Amino acid sequence: MTRKNKENEKKKKKNQHKGVYKRKYPSGGISYGIDYIHPITGQRIKKILKGVTSETDALKLRNIELTDAERGAIDKAYGLKAKTNSGSFEHMVSTYLKWSEGNKKSWKTDYDRAKPLRKAFKGKQMPDINTFVIEKYKMARAKVVAKVTVNKELILGSQVLKKAIEWKKYNGDNPFVKADKFKIKKAKKPGSLTPDQVTAIMNEIGHPVKRDMVEFDFNTGWRISEVRKLKKLDVDLEACRAWIMDPKNWEPVEIDLNDAAVQILDRNINRSKGEYVFCHLNGKPFKTNLYDVFKRAAVRAGITLPPRKAWHILRRTWASMFLQSGGDTETLRELGNWKDYSMPMWYADAGNSAHKRKVLNRIPKLGKKEENGTKMELAGKVVQLNGTND
Repeated sequence: MTRKNKENEKKKKKNQHKGVYKRKYPSGGISYGIDYIHPITGQRIKKILKGVTSETDALKLRNIELTDAERGAIDKAYGLKAKTNSGSFEHMVSTYLKWSEGNKKSWKTDYDRAKPLRKAFKGKQMPDINTFVIEKYKMARAKVVAKVTVNKELILGSQVLKKAIEWKKYNGDNPFVKADKFKIKKAKKPGSLTPDQVTAIMNEIGHPVKRDMVEFDFNTGWRISEVRKLKKLDVDLEACRAWIMDPKNWEPVEIDLNDAAVQILDRNINRSKGEYVFCHLNGKPFKTNLYDVFKRAAVRAGITLPPRKAWHILRRTWASMFLQSGGDTETLRELGNWKDYSMPMWYADAGNSAHKRKVLNRIPKLGKKEENGTKMELAGKVVQLNGTND
C-alpha cells in the first residue's frame, strides 16, 4: 500500500467516527467519549461514555443522543444542562414578552401570537432567520389560520427583532420587515348609528346607569372600559372636564366635555354610592364591559350592529357626528385621545349620502350672483388673469 493510500485510509477512518474521541490513561486503560453541538440550546456537549469499549459503539450512542436532542431532550435522558443562548430567537421572544407584560396592555395577545413563532423557529439563532425561512413559515401558517392572522404574527416577529437591535442583543438586519405580508382586501367601514338608533337602544335598557352610559358614550366617544373605570375624583364638573386615568395608550389625559355629558356625570355622581361614577346601584363597580347589554338592547330595538361591534360603535358614531357638525380633525384627534390621524379618520364616517350631497351643494353655483355682487359666467368666455379675454 502506497503512502498516499495509507493517508486516505487513515482520513476515511477518522471521518467514519467523527465526533468520537478516545482518552488513554497512564495505567493503560482507554475510554471513549463523544463531542457535538446541541441543536436546540447551542451548547457544546463533550463527555466520556462509561462502559463503552469501541469507537463504533460510541458513535452509535452519539447518533442516538443527537436524534433525541432534535426532539428537545436535554436533561431527562443524559443529564445535560440546558445552556441559555441569548442569541437564539426563542430566547429573544421570551425577553420581549417579559417587556411586553410590563409595558403593553395587549401583552396577552403578544403571548398568543408568539406561540407559533416560537414553535416554528425553535433552535434557530437570530442571524439564521432570513426572508426565505419566513416565507416558508408564512405559507405553512396560511394553510391553518387566516392570512390576516399570519400578518399579525409576522408583525410581532418584526417587533421582537426591532427590540433585539434596540437593546443591542442583535446587530443584524430585521428580515421580518423585508418579508412580504399577505395583501388583505381592506374591509368596508362598519358605519355608524344615527341619533334615533342610539335613542332606540337606550330605551331598551332598563338599568338607569347603563342607559346613562350609552348616552355619555354617544356624547364623548370614550372607550367603554374608560367609561366604566371613571372615578368621581377624576371629574371636574365646574371646568366641564374629566380625566381618563387608564386609557388604551397608558397616558392619562384630561378631556373637555359638552353640556350633555356634564349633566349625565352630575346625575350619576349624586346617585353613586361608591368611588366610581358609573356603577351598580349598590356602589360596586362593573367588572365587565357590558357587551351583551348593548347587543341585546340593539336586537330588541330591531337594529343590526356591524360584526364584532357593540359599545365601540358609539365611538365611531361620536366621531362621525363630530365631523358632520363641522368639527376639525385635530380637535377630533385630541378629544378621542388618538396619537395620530390615521385612526380617527378610519373611525369617523363623514356622513351618509344625504349629508355628503348637502355639503357638495354648498359649492357656489357658476353664473349666479353672489352676495358681494360678483357674477361667474360660463358664456364661452375665459377670464384671463392679465385682464385680456380670448
